[in-house]
Amino acid sequence: MEKRILTKTIGIALIALFALLYTLPTWVGADRLPTWYTNVFSKRLNYGLDLQGGLELRFAVDFKKAIGDNTLRMRESFQSEIADTLARNDGKEPAKLADADKAAYRERFEIKRGDFDTLLVTFKTPTDADVLTDDLVKKVDFNFARMKKTETEVQLKLTDTKVSDIKTSAVAQALQIIRKRVEAFGLTEPIVRQSGDSSIEVQMPGVKKAQMDIVRERIGQTAQLMFRIVANDGEPFFLNTVKPKLAEYVEGHKDQAPTLEMKMGGGKDYYLRAVNKSELVAFAKNLEVPDDRYLGYELVEPEKGKVGATAYWRTRWLSGKVEMTGEHLTRAVALFDQQNRPYVSLEFDTTGANQFEATTEKHTGEDLAIMLDEDMYSAPRIKEKIGGGRARIDLGSRRAPQEVLAEAKALETVLATGAYKAPVHKVHDSEVGPSLGQASIDSGKNAMLLGALFVIFFMIMYYKRSGVYANIALIVNLLMMFAILVSFNAALTLPGLAGIALTVGMAVDANVLIFERIREELRAGKSPRAAVEQGFDRAFWTIFDSQLTTALAGVILMKFTTGAIYGFAVTLLVGIITSVFTAIVVTRLCFDIELSRKGVEKLSV
Repeated sequence: MEKRILTKTIGIALIALFALLYTLPTWVGADRLPTWYTNVFSKRLNYGLDLQGGLELRFAVDFKKAIGDNTLRMRESFQSEIADTLARNDGKEPAKLADADKAAYRERFEIKRGDFDTLLVTFKTPTDADVLTDDLVKKVDFNFARMKKTETEVQLKLTDTKVSDIKTSAVAQALQIIRKRVEAFGLTEPIVRQSGDSSIEVQMPGVKKAQMDIVRERIGQTAQLMFRIVANDGEPFFLNTVKPKLAEYVEGHKDQAPTLEMKMGGGKDYYLRAVNKSELVAFAKNLEVPDDRYLGYELVEPEKGKVGATAYWRTRWLSGKVEMTGEHLTRAVALFDQQNRPYVSLEFDTTGANQFEATTEKHTGEDLAIMLDEDMYSAPRIKEKIGGGRARIDLGSRRAPQEVLAEAKALETVLATGAYKAPVHKVHDSEVGPSLGQASIDSGKNAMLLGALFVIFFMIMYYKRSGVYANIALIVNLLMMFAILVSFNAALTLPGLAGIALTVGMAVDANVLIFERIREELRAGKSPRAAVEQGFDRAFWTIFDSQLTTALAGVILMKFTTGAIYGFAVTLLVGIITSVFTAIVVTRLCFDIELSRKGVEKLSV
């Protein structure tokens, strides 16, 4: 045997042997193998949701909210710059103006947010509107473009590039955070991937029923840590806007026995309260809250030992400006205070510590609301400037300690993994039972086995010895394919089993093309060696073209599908790679070994 053929034979044999050893835990089970073996080859092919059951979730990233928040944050910067420009046009120095004069200049125009990516500036006179030039806009933020609508109205719109950047960043960040939270549960081979433009799919095969609710809660919690100042000027809004609409709401929902009502706290602190938060949220959607104010929610727990008292939700009237976020949070940990009450300790980096110190100095004597998402957890009074970059979230002391501790641990998890830049909404929630999965596994295995046996029998009967070569290539093909799937931590789905069965057919189809070409060359009078060389050369591009079109279909399926169909696309693409390799390399090697013997005048094909 030639050295080239011997080297290639040893190489292929080693590849096949390694693939067999690597996938052996999948075939026989890790519990049936010695410990030293499973320490070396520990991976095995996992089953997807449709085969072993589990939880499937899909989330939509509300990137428009992230873009809208970014737009709203720039409103104050534009207000300040426009007011300063108006003052300069009057020959005044903005830095030397009294507060009353500054307020007077700001009253000459109004800035409201239009769509999620626009600000609408309305001036009282056309002359004042002329100060809002392109240069002023670029000075404040070059990501905005100026579009004049009327003599007194100017629209400021975020550029398409900035909108796209924020969207991409929000989705990527949400994907990373969800992946971290899923991995924190220690589940076996969870799947977290982007699906489509702004959706994220989560598959957790094998997750237990008892864990599912905890998984849902922690993954879905956005955990946007925010600090806002509690506002004390909500009386006009509640009396003039909320009260009339509340009467209409209660009248229109009599059949549902609404618990919603308006109350007055200390110092004319009006608020809404209801037994369920969902009722508050549903009503608040119909309220037009001013841009400089924010309506938050707080859970009020009954005092211990108070008979008949129940917990309820109430609204909190807060400043619209976010004084500080959790962007610079470095540590969040659940601890106990001196009274043995659980709380969450927060620590910030240098930038966050400076922001917190500046905020507490500016708002000394006011209440600082500490919020997660739209819920306020506590609102301590700022007695003095606070340095050191530390804060705490109090969770109340009226519930059982174990309940408070569980909540503190949950907050620690979501805060430690970070907050979403954009809200994440669950749009799909599906539980898959394992009983159907086992039946599918058995059916899939039987179908694959019967299909492979039929193909092997057919190839031997029709192509004789060449059929044996094709079957050798098929076995190597399957070993390589499963080894690749195991190495990629792929989860085998029911359509994935169909993809493997299809791979068997594609592998044999490639060999059929080669064999028929060889037959044509032999009928033309070519020698066996020349017929084999011409057969492989001429069949190669036909095989390549057909597999390429199939691969394109697989790539499209991977890009635009989710769940089990995605698993089919994965096995299909892996099968194409291994099929082409074994048909061109392994089958050719078998012919080369046969032709290396002297006196070969006829091929069994």
